[in-house]
Amino acid sequence: MLVEPVLVAEITVDTVLERGAWRHPVRFARLRLDVAVTDVPPFGAGVEPASG
Repeated sequence: MLVEPVLVAEITVDTVLERGAWRHPVRFARLRLDVAVTDVPPFGAGVEPASG
């Protein structure tokens, strides 16, 4: 079943890896009531594939 998004949340993430795992978990920062769901691009949009 697909879920229809209704809220936008801001999260914080760590960019440091330790032995192949993220050092810290993803954390909820706040709800973004000033941003509409339609303003957020779909996950992965604009990401260029890695070359190699």
